[in-house]
Amino acid sequence: MNRIPVDSSDIVSVGYDARARILEIEFGGGRIYQYTDVPPDVHERFMRADSFGGFFNSFINGHFRYHRVNDNAAQPEQGRPLAFVSGNAGKLRALQAAFAPFQIEVEQLDLPVDEIQATDPEKIALHKAKQAYKLAGRPVLVQDTYWNILALRGFPGAYMHDVAQWLKPEDFLALLKGKTDRTAIRTHTVVYYDGKRSKVLSKDFSGVVIDEARGSGPSIEQLVVTAGQTRTNAELADAHELTIPVEDSVWHEFAKWYNMQRRLGKA
Repeated sequence: MNRIPVDSSDIVSVGYDARARILEIEFGGGRIYQYTDVPPDVHERFMRADSFGGFFNSFINGHFRYHRVNDNAAQPEQGRPLAFVSGNAGKLRALQAAFAPFQIEVEQLDLPVDEIQATDPEKIALHKAKQAYKLAGRPVLVQDTYWNILALRGFPGAYMHDVAQWLKPEDFLALLKGKTDRTAIRTHTVVYYDGKRSKVLSKDFSGVVIDEARGSGPSIEQLVVTAGQTRTNAELADAHELTIPVEDSVWHEFAKWYNMQRRLGKA
C-alpha cells in the first residue's frame, strides 16, 4: 500500500485503501499497522487533522481492529528488547544506567499514547502502559513523574502533565508566596505490562522549592533541588547528569525484579 509522509512527531506516514477500507499507519521505528473497516470520512478527517497523534488517540486507537504487518512483527517477543515508551532522553539515561549491571536490553519507542486525567497516578500510568502494549506489540515499560507541593496541599499531583504546560516558574513561586514549607515530593512510577500481567513500582523523592528558576526544561524542574543535590533538577538534566543515584532509583528496583523474573523463566 502506498503511504503519504505526514508532519508528525509520532506518525511517519499514512496510507488508505478505500475499496478494502484499510487504513495503514507507519509509526516511528518502522512499525506498521493496518486498521480494518475504517470509513473513508475517518481517513479524510485524519489527513486534515491539526494533530495526527491527537486524532489517532481520539478516533482510531481502540475503535478499529488492527494487526501489525511489517517483518519485525514476526519476531517472537522472547529475545526482543523491552520497549520503553517515551520520547524523553533524560528518562532513558536513568533507565539505562540502572539496567546496565543486569544486562537488560531496552529499546526506546516514541508512540502516540494518550494520557488520561485522574487523581490516581498509578491508574494513569497503567492505562498508558496498556495502550503502549497495543502499539508496540511486546512487553513495555512506561514511567511517569508526579509532584506534590506540601504547602499547596499536594498540588499539582497527578495533573502535572497539563499544569506544567500552563504554569511558568514565576507562577509556582507566586502560589508559594508567604509559605514557609517549601517541600516538594516527586513520585516516580514505573509500570511494566506484557499483555497479561502488570508490575507497578513507585518511589518518592523529597526536595525543596528555591526562590529562583535555574536551568531549562519543565518549569517545576527549574525550581526544585532534590535532597542531596545542590543544583536544580533542570540544571542536572542540562548537564546530562542524573538527579537521583542509580541505586536509589525506582528503575534499580524494577531491574532487580525483572532480573529475578528472567531467572524464574517468567520474562
